[in-house]
Amino acid sequence: MIPRLHLFVLILLILACSNRNTPRAVSEDFIYNYYQHADQAAALQLSHGLAAEKLEDEIARVREVRQPGEQIDEMPKIEYELIGKEEEPTHTLFNYKLTINTRGTTTHTRNIVINTEQVDGRWKVVNFDEY
Repeated sequence: MIPRLHLFVLILLILACSNRNTPRAVSEDFIYNYYQHADQAAALQLSHGLAAEKLEDEIARVREVRQPGEQIDEMPKIEYELIGKEEEPTHTLFNYKLTINTRGTTTHTRNIVINTEQVDGRWKVVNFDEY
């Protein structure tokens, strides 16, 4: 029988070694960084083209009030759910529903569209939008 600690470490290793270079993994890593943690700099590393331009503009706008990489003290709880996907050989478009809970009292929902493409062998977010 494997001790719990060893099992936990094994699971972490498997997760760490999993392939994050897939359209869905990149889009969900983008959501994690941009929406759940408000870390535009980390989201920028996953981006290319129009998405990168949007993030660079946003980083420049918030620079006066927040340093790059600085965490926001109180983030709302944000959960996401994949509600649609369109796949093509060179790009994949994802539609997610975000549920935003602010201090446990106010709930908002938004839909976001994330478009991914393969750029130099890596999947990147090339555009994103909310509605």
